[in-house]
Amino acid sequence: MLVRVRASTLMGIDAVPVEVETDISQGLPSYTIVGLPGTPVRESGDRIRAAIRNSGFPFPGRKVTINLAPADLRKESALLDLPIALSILCAEGLLPAEAIGKYLVAGELSLDGSIKSVRGVLSQGLLAQRLSLDGLLVPSSNASEAILVPGIDVIAAGTLRDAVSVLGGGSRPPSPAPETVPPEGELPDLRDVVGQPTARRALEIAAAGGHALLLAGTPGCGKTMLAERIPGILPDFSDGEALETAQVYSAAGEPPWPRLIARRPFRAPHHTVTPAGLIGGGNPPRPGEITFAHGGVLFLDEFSEFRRDAREALRQPIESGEIRIARAGNVYRFPCRFLLVAATNPCPCGNAGHSRRICRCSPHQISQFAGKFSGPLLDRIDLAVSVPPLAGTDWCRSGEGEPTSAVRERVMRCRKIQERRYARRPRRTNGEVRASFPELASHLSPEARSLLTRAADRFGLSGRAICKVARIGRTIADIAAEKTVALPHIAEAIQFRLPDFARTNEPEPAL
Repeated sequence: MLVRVRASTLMGIDAVPVEVETDISQGLPSYTIVGLPGTPVRESGDRIRAAIRNSGFPFPGRKVTINLAPADLRKESALLDLPIALSILCAEGLLPAEAIGKYLVAGELSLDGSIKSVRGVLSQGLLAQRLSLDGLLVPSSNASEAILVPGIDVIAAGTLRDAVSVLGGGSRPPSPAPETVPPEGELPDLRDVVGQPTARRALEIAAAGGHALLLAGTPGCGKTMLAERIPGILPDFSDGEALETAQVYSAAGEPPWPRLIARRPFRAPHHTVTPAGLIGGGNPPRPGEITFAHGGVLFLDEFSEFRRDAREALRQPIESGEIRIARAGNVYRFPCRFLLVAATNPCPCGNAGHSRRICRCSPHQISQFAGKFSGPLLDRIDLAVSVPPLAGTDWCRSGEGEPTSAVRERVMRCRKIQERRYARRPRRTNGEVRASFPELASHLSPEARSLLTRAADRFGLSGRAICKVARIGRTIADIAAEKTVALPHIAEAIQFRLPDFARTNEPEPAL
C-alpha cells in the first residue's frame, strides 16, 4: 500500500514542503530511505523502528521503501521522524489515510515513542497556511509556538500513541495559550547619560528613521552607554514583526525560542567574531548575528577591531535587509533588517582629540587607522557622530538628561508618520524604504535643495550619500512634524555624514 504524508524541511528560516511516500511490499525485511536524506534522516530507521514497537504497534516485517520528494532537495533535520512513522502505520492499516493527509506533520521520536520538540515550527505553520492545509501536527512542547500562526488548527501530541489516537478520532488535549518571553528587568534609561547632546540627538534620529549610526570617541566617553539605551526608545513590535523575528529564533533553535519575543533583540557580538558568525554560513548554513538582530539592534563595539572581511561583509545586508547563501545548488535566505550601531576609537591609542590626554599616534598611524574603514562601508552608514570626552565636573552631574520615555514618544510619533507615508510598501522607515532621489527630493525646499547640492560638490558625496542626507533630513523634519524638509533639517543632516577621523585636514570653505 502506498501512503503519502505532508512534511517539511528547513532551508534557512523557511520551511520547504516535503512529501513522505511509503510503500510496504512483499519481500525480505528491509528499510530503505531514498530522496537525498541527510545524516539525521538516514539514521532514523532504528529510531523509528524502536519507537513504533515501544508504543505497542507492530513494525512491518516486509520491504519498507520510503521516498522523500522532491528528490533533489537535501533533507537534514530529524523532524521527519514522526511523518515517516505515521506513514508506516498508515500503510499497515492502523491509521486512516484521509485523516493524516489534511495536516503538516513534524516531530522527532525517542526510542520510547515520545515526541521531542523540533526547530522551525513557526515556519512550518506558515507553510501549512500557504498550502491551505487544515492544520499542523507537532510535539506538545511546540504547541504554544504553533498556535501563534493564525487560522491553523494545531494538534499537539506528546507520544506516537497520542498522535495515532487523535488522528484516529480520539479526544484532543486542550490548546495551550501563547507564551511570551517576560521582559528581563527594566531597560537602561537615557537619563543616565551625562551631556552628549549631539550624540543623543543622533540616537533619536537613528531610532526614528531606522538609520545606521557610527559613534566615534575616546575610551570612556559614553559610546557604549548610548548604544545600550537605543532599544528603550524603539517602538514596540507589531504583530507581523514579532512573528517574523520569532521565526528566526525558532528555525535556529536559539533562546528565547519557542516563545514569542516581546522585546526587540539587542545583539552585541565580540569583535573576534568570524564573517560566518556575523553574516551566517556553514554547511548547512546557519544564521549569523545580523539575522538574530532582525527587527532590533546590532551593536558592534570596538568596530575598528573587527576583521576587515567581517566589516566589509556588512555592505550588502545593510541595504538589502536579507542575506542569501548558496550551498550545493540550494539558496538559503536569512532576513536581517537591523539597526546598525557601531562604536570606535578615533585612533589606535584612543586619545586623539582629547584635551587632557596625549595622543601618541603618528600621522601615519592615524592615516592607517582611518584606512580600516573603507569608503564604500562608510558610505552606507547614515549618521556618524564624534562623541567628545567630558570634564570631571560634567560627570558629577546626574539626572539632568531627558528620560527615555520622552524620546520614545517622539520616535513613535515619527514612525507613525512614516507608516502613513509608506503604507503600501514593505519597508516603512525613511532609512529603509526603497525610493528614488527625485521622490526623496520632492519634499525639499528650494533653499534645502541648494544647500544639499553645494555640500555634495564640496565633500564629493556619492549618489548614495546624497540620498542618505535627504533621508536623514526627512526624518528630522518628521520628528518636528514638518511636511517640508527645510534648510535647518538638511544642514543638521549634513553634519552627521563623516566622523572626524575620516575627514581631511584641509580647511573647509563655507558652503
